[in-house]
Amino acid sequence: MYIALRWTTAVVLLAGSLASPITQAHGDVTPQAVDVSTLKPLGDKLLEENPYRGDKEAIRVGASAYTQNCARCHGLEAISGGMSPDLRTMDSDKDNDKIFLEATLHGRARNGAVYMPPFQGVMSQEAVWAIRAYTESRPKEEQASSGNALDTLAKKSRCNSCHAVDVRGVSPAYRDIAKKYAKDKNAPGKLLAKLKKGAQGAWGKMPMPPVDSVTDEDLKALIQWILAGAN
Repeated sequence: MYIALRWTTAVVLLAGSLASPITQAHGDVTPQAVDVSTLKPLGDKLLEENPYRGDKEAIRVGASAYTQNCARCHGLEAISGGMSPDLRTMDSDKDNDKIFLEATLHGRARNGAVYMPPFQGVMSQEAVWAIRAYTESRPKEEQASSGNALDTLAKKSRCNSCHAVDVRGVSPAYRDIAKKYAKDKNAPGKLLAKLKKGAQGAWGKMPMPPVDSVTDEDLKALIQWILAGAN
């Protein structure tokens, strides 16, 4: 059973570019080997807390492993551009350590759609904890943020896990959505229905799960912001 995912700023799916060679929601990504020979071996039993927290060598190994396997979706230097969650926002505690390990080893899926494939048997426990040590070491102040209240709401609502303002990632950019619906007077209602029920097929095979943790009032405000070009 998956542990409930708790973030500092929002409840989001932990998704990343760690992937097996098969096709998944993020495309074909071949995992790169992670050399953990300089780290203290952890054995076969999975730990519930990161044993490498603050370890300089683990952070060094984790930085390389992250760049090779995670940056494609989660952003260079662990600074998310909105395509996938910003891993720096996970609290440094035992509960989130369990979540990080669980999601990486067993993957994440919803309604039959794989958002992150299982990595068990491909990435060692040492490699996973080294990556966790690296993302924890990255300063949160460096997060790119416009300070816009609606941009903040988009992050809180999980929208920025797949969407960015003007660059298509896993899902269409907000400004592409604005262009598509520019002449549609019924766009606000259509988009509200999509957000509340979830959708698939309008922009490709990648499904959008329902946004069920935000009030209708906030969803309507988000829709107006998106239709205005996310400015």
